[in-house]
Parts: sequence; C-alpha cells; structure tokens
Amino acid sequence: MTAKQTPASPCLELVIYRIKNPDDAAKARRAAQDAISQYEGFLSWAAWESEDDATVFADVAMWESLEAAKAAGERVRTDPGFAALMSSIDGIISMSHYRLDRKVEASAQNYLKAS
Repeated sequence: MTAKQTPASPCLELVIYRIKNPDDAAKARRAAQDAISQYEGFLSWAAWESEDDATVFADVAMWESLEAAKAAGERVRTDPGFAALMSSIDGIISMSHYRLDRKVEASAQNYLKAS
C-alpha cells in the first residue's frame, strides 16, 4: 500500500475479458451485477462492450476499498449469481485494481452539447 492509499481509499477494478457468446454473456453479466450489488463495499459496476470485437467485454467496478474488492473477488468464485458469467468467459485479458490520483470532469456546457 502506498502513502496515497489507505484502507478506506476507493478502488477501481478493471477487468477486460473475452467471452464465448456475446448475447448469452450479456444476459449472464446482468445477473451477476444484480448479485454483486449486495456485496459489502460495492459502489458501482459499469459494463462495457468493445466497439471493435463483440467477444471482448470490459467491466469497471468501484469499491469502497481494495480490501472490499479482493474479498468480492474471492466470493464471486462460489456465488451462484456468477456461475453463468464465469462459464461464458473464454479468457481474461487483463484484471487490475487502481487508486485514484486525480479526477477531472466535463463542464455542464459539455454535457448539454452531447445531448
């Protein structure tokens, strides 16, 4: 743990993986999101799909702490809510945890342009 990171620091978890069948995996991922929403320390999960390859998914989860993220990682291995998602995965491309260094957001004016 670095000087910047404390046990209570939020943690971003990024998992990029290849799936066998995009339609089945998307449905399984929604069920897993419902299951994980009840985990201690869970904050959010944004599910992304590659624009270039339909068999590549990216999940961005936010946790209250690195410890909560790691505990969840152990729990999903035996959680029935994750069984379908786990069986739909064809391989992990990358999985990492990150601490926040700095956050910059667009102005309200930029949000209005996008809509």
